[in-house]
Amino acid sequence: MKTTAFFGALVLSISMFAQAPSVSSAKIAMDRGDLTEAKKYIDEAAGIINEQPVETRNVKLMPKYYAYRGQVYYKLFKDEALTAPEYLDEASQSFADCIAFEASTGKKRYSKEAEEMLPYVAADYITMAEDNNFNKGNKEAAIKAYESAYKLRQTLGTLDTLTLSYIGYLSQDVKDFTRAEEVYKSLIDMNFKNILWTGILLEDGQRYPFPDKKTLDFYIQTERAAEPQRSESIAHEFYIQLLWVYNETKQTEQYDAFLKTARAAFPNNDNLLKMELQSFLDKEDFDGALANLEEALVSDPKNALYLYNAGFIYHQKKKDLVKGREYYTAAMEADPGYLDAVYMLGLMHIDASNVVVEKMNDLPRNAKKEYDKLNAEKDVELANALVYFEKAYGINAKDEATLQALREVYYKLGKYDDAKRIMEEMG
Repeated sequence: MKTTAFFGALVLSISMFAQAPSVSSAKIAMDRGDLTEAKKYIDEAAGIINEQPVETRNVKLMPKYYAYRGQVYYKLFKDEALTAPEYLDEASQSFADCIAFEASTGKKRYSKEAEEMLPYVAADYITMAEDNNFNKGNKEAAIKAYESAYKLRQTLGTLDTLTLSYIGYLSQDVKDFTRAEEVYKSLIDMNFKNILWTGILLEDGQRYPFPDKKTLDFYIQTERAAEPQRSESIAHEFYIQLLWVYNETKQTEQYDAFLKTARAAFPNNDNLLKMELQSFLDKEDFDGALANLEEALVSDPKNALYLYNAGFIYHQKKKDLVKGREYYTAAMEADPGYLDAVYMLGLMHIDASNVVVEKMNDLPRNAKKEYDKLNAEKDVELANALVYFEKAYGINAKDEATLQALREVYYKLGKYDDAKRIMEEMG
């Protein structure tokens, strides 16, 4: 029994000491630039260590092993000929293991350098993410790299909200709505505004972003930068994106409730106002939609889109022709090139002419005087419609609805050559 125990202890001792030459050889090979050889030795050490129970591992050797493994794999990752994405993961984990191991022992020898390396690793994850996203079109790989950078910076005490926002956008792009919702909620809770400070670097005359106002102020005070600029907050954007997620996932109750929250937080945001308007229209809550538009027009009375939509609701949904015409006209005056408003004004005259035609059809055969009077009224309405349709044609000569309306009016007014021309344009 004693012999067996002694033999077992001897095996453990041999394996423990076998680690050291491999770790040292890896360091020597790395220092002379032979990364392939360095990888071979550090992987040999890993093979031995991974077979050992944790409690039997060499306490003095382990932090050195983790530190050198991190360095070897980081250099491999940075080498253009040898690089592989997984090498950065290995380096990151090894540096983290080195820091954690020395924290548990209370002795800090190798972890200081490991801590200094982690910000560079995080920056490389960002570069990797951008390459995957913009150059390779691999959004899933980009998300993975951004997630690694975000988590790594968290361990360094940095809350990288900008990177988190990219994770949200890309998760939404790949339809991972669960993660996107989680990210947007976090950013909203953090009140992330993504305000950037930029300045002209006097050294080369180019504008650059600065990490914060304090840094930019220092550069300006030391006459190294000029023309500071502060970007606008984009906090509202995360509310909008979360609403899109709720819409895509058909979470109607959450959408309606959060839309109210978003409108209260950003009452003057046009996109949120339009989303609320669309919500009213989808529910056929036309009174709510009109109240929404009237609110918007208080601060932006010449907004052709709002004026047109108010006109459309009054005209088509509320059957208030006077109000409808009033708002369509206001929309056209606000933007003479607003095709829809111009077309609808023409259509209102077509509708009016059709009402006259119905009256004509109800007349007895011997009511010629009344018939002629109504026929003249009909032609006046058609002529008025033609003014708007020709104006619409001038705005967009390819609009199918406008071409069809022009053909009909030209024909009814006896302008057959014009009707034929429009038919030829329609093909």
